[in-house]
Amino acid sequence: MKIAGSSEVMNHYQEAASVLPGAIHHATTQCPFCSVQCKAEVTIESREDVSKSTTRVFQYVTESKGTLNKASEGRICVKGMNAHQHTTSARRITSPLIKKDGELTEATWEEAIQYIAGKIQSLPSNAVGVYGGGSLTNETAYMLGKFARIGIGTKYIDYNGRFCMSAAASAGAKVFGMDRGLTFPLSDIEDAKCIILAGTNIAECQPTLMPYFTRAQEKGAVIIVIDPRRTSTAAMADLHLAVRPGMDMLLADGMLKWLREQGLLDEAFIANRTNGYEQLTAYLDKLDWKYITDNTGVSEENLKLAADMFGKAKTGMVLTARGVEQQTDGHLAVRHFINLLLATGGSADKAAGTERSQDKGMVREAESMVKRLISSLDIAPLRMSRTVITSLLCGALNLMKFLEREYLLTK
Repeated sequence: MKIAGSSEVMNHYQEAASVLPGAIHHATTQCPFCSVQCKAEVTIESREDVSKSTTRVFQYVTESKGTLNKASEGRICVKGMNAHQHTTSARRITSPLIKKDGELTEATWEEAIQYIAGKIQSLPSNAVGVYGGGSLTNETAYMLGKFARIGIGTKYIDYNGRFCMSAAASAGAKVFGMDRGLTFPLSDIEDAKCIILAGTNIAECQPTLMPYFTRAQEKGAVIIVIDPRRTSTAAMADLHLAVRPGMDMLLADGMLKWLREQGLLDEAFIANRTNGYEQLTAYLDKLDWKYITDNTGVSEENLKLAADMFGKAKTGMVLTARGVEQQTDGHLAVRHFINLLLATGGSADKAAGTERSQDKGMVREAESMVKRLISSLDIAPLRMSRTVITSLLCGALNLMKFLEREYLLTK
């Protein structure tokens, strides 16, 4: 956890200078582990340590608790509660290490910077690749992009957030014309009547969001989990479809096939608000139930039961995550789950929509910043291909590359 005023939070084995014993202060921060970005407050206490007649003062984090925010509603999970240990751990590396004679040895920052710069300068242009992490702040991500293109002189820079869910981003852009990872407020979850969680293990990866789903169940919602594993999320589901890995798209098609056969589709919504339905139905007509069940590993009975639950519910939500998206056909898999919403008219209702559960904290904030920056510039688009839209909406690291390659600056 990056603690506000972290220079004041010392390693357990570092002396806290100019701090009186018994002094207590609080620092506000937020957990970097997942997209919920739970806010927290840590309590830092100064304590005396007497060793060999020498008294020194050290600082310790004595408490970590969640603070109120709209996403987690003040909750914080055990991972976030203990994230400060990355800062205060005695095993934390506090100086650069350079390998000499096969051994990592401590070095000064000046030595490390000169060593790295020398290695980079010895390489030809575009020989270095830069890869940014999902928990970088917007400011750090922006500087990393500048460092790569101007400092190193390489065009090869990418971002974990884009790799993480580019399939879902491109699917949203292709279907809706834009990527909106969350098409509904979290508060709508508890009012949904049927929720599909596909390839996501929220109970373990985003546990502070679970009360939204348990409250939905308490109000009568049905939760369907699609996951090859019996996860903690699957354990709380009303129906668990243990799909064979990589067969999520076919499972979604099977559900849609049954909804169509049972007349549970919103024909008016399809006619007025969608395109390509004729091609989709032609594809569905070619699928037979034995092929679907043999390949998905899900019984025809359970697959039809899931379709009935979703199709007959007043409102429905579909949440996908890495289990669906990081497949060879992840882009299409997400689009076929979106088809379930479009074909039933669900994307237009309150307490309905599509979302992708994310495990990288800065992704949503980064893409929001990109769109705000784009809207503030006077730019003329040269083209808006799916790849361009995906690059634009999936992370701030790609912003300058996007502008340089795809947009003509008019001012």
